[in-house]
Amino acid sequence: MTRPFDTAVIGAGTNGLVAAIGLARAGSRVVVLEAGPAAGGVLETIEFAPGFRAAPLAPDLGWIPPDVIRGAGLALESLPPANPTVVALGSGESLSLRPAVAATSAELARLSRSDAERWPAFAGLLGMTAGFLGRLYTSPPPRIDADSIGEYFSLAKLGRSLRGLGKREMVEVLRTVPLSAAELLDDWFESDLLKGALAALAVADVSQGPMSGGTAFTLLHRLVGAAPGVVGERTRLAGGGPALVSALLDRARAAGVELRFAAPVTQILVKDDAVAGVVLGDGSEIPCREVVSSLDPTSTMLELLDPVHLDPEFIHAVKQIRYRGVTTKLLLGMDGLPEVPGVAGPVAGAVVIAPSVGYLEKAADASKYGRASDEPTVEIRWPSVSDPSLAPAGRHSAVVSVQYTPYRLREGNWADQASVVADRALGVIDRYLPGFSSRVMNRMVLTPMDLERRFGLREGAVAQGEMMLDQILFMRPVPGWSRSATPMPGLYWCGASTHPGGGVTGMSGWLAAQAVLAGRGRR
Repeated sequence: MTRPFDTAVIGAGTNGLVAAIGLARAGSRVVVLEAGPAAGGVLETIEFAPGFRAAPLAPDLGWIPPDVIRGAGLALESLPPANPTVVALGSGESLSLRPAVAATSAELARLSRSDAERWPAFAGLLGMTAGFLGRLYTSPPPRIDADSIGEYFSLAKLGRSLRGLGKREMVEVLRTVPLSAAELLDDWFESDLLKGALAALAVADVSQGPMSGGTAFTLLHRLVGAAPGVVGERTRLAGGGPALVSALLDRARAAGVELRFAAPVTQILVKDDAVAGVVLGDGSEIPCREVVSSLDPTSTMLELLDPVHLDPEFIHAVKQIRYRGVTTKLLLGMDGLPEVPGVAGPVAGAVVIAPSVGYLEKAADASKYGRASDEPTVEIRWPSVSDPSLAPAGRHSAVVSVQYTPYRLREGNWADQASVVADRALGVIDRYLPGFSSRVMNRMVLTPMDLERRFGLREGAVAQGEMMLDQILFMRPVPGWSRSATPMPGLYWCGASTHPGGGVTGMSGWLAAQAVLAGRGRR
């Protein structure tokens, strides 16, 4: 007979592991059930060619909030930011964005004295606004329909935090968040290359173009946790993503969590209108009083759970969640590194090809009509620069993110289009880094359809739902159910689909663990 557990956690990604650790350290008996052969989720490292490895989904670890580090008992060795953090390539020119504000200003002076002078103030504005978002992200989202004293205090605290910025700064935050990235950047700068690089960061993995409202928010979201002026990678660890996953696994085992791999959950059991356990792929059952799922809401609520237990309005809300993956990943085994204009030595950060906001918007236009862009925006990273173990001696692994490539194609299918998109992306790179494709020894193409099949990401959406203004805070994943609990008693969700969303590592899991413990007190 299966040993009894209090809680079953579905998925051994960072959020699932953090949730399991938080519950186990509070005295719960927890089992983590992972469908795949290894832990990691979006940080999973795969071997895509003999001797070549990389994490295709999240070359940037995102932000690991202090609450997660303390709550999980992690000891992580941090590295200084890559320098440069981002290299932007344009027609015959390059721009290096560096960790130090003054260093980036000096770089900008070659392109625009005005932009160089304005960069420190812009970095300060973004740092202030992203800092405010960071404070929102480490607490349960506010409930607009507050019906208790505690919730009224929570809303009042949010208001005080906003007012505490100062009158002028508060106005800037409220004005900036709903803007398009194009509007925000046009307000500040004149250099197309600078605006293109920042706009590319704003729309990464988002189906919108930089001229769409709310993309200033997506830029800010990707800067939460970064020092002012640092763009691109926010967290660097010795050992990268694998080191974080290994540390989480060690802490989970130390807390008494049972880890099971190749153990897909096929059904969530319900008895007396509450969660009663789960059924695994082999037909075995694990009884428990809570299930915490890191899968997307559609998988959790409409596939693993019988929808007969749910209100039709809630089912409709789940069906309206927008996923819309638009990114194809190329994993490349290379015989060496190309020379990058303006940079001496290997690049530890990202190289971005998005020469202007207009270039990005044109690429986005193609995806609106179900086509992969002829002129995609491209981001290149070489993770083996920081971790040589990811490639054979003298070789390098590259992760290339290609956008926009919509999950749903109006004509043709991804089986036919995958190589076309890869060749097209390499052609774009060759124009800016001559000879790049001649150094490619091996390649793997992961289209949005492949990301869904291989990693369980619905529609290839890494964030399990677009991070746009109508799908954040108290509206994530659906209005009324943003605080980890679901309408089914005993069922919680903890993936990137929940507050605070993708790119904030482990916080959704930590908030879910607190919600489970609070829920026990009410039952």
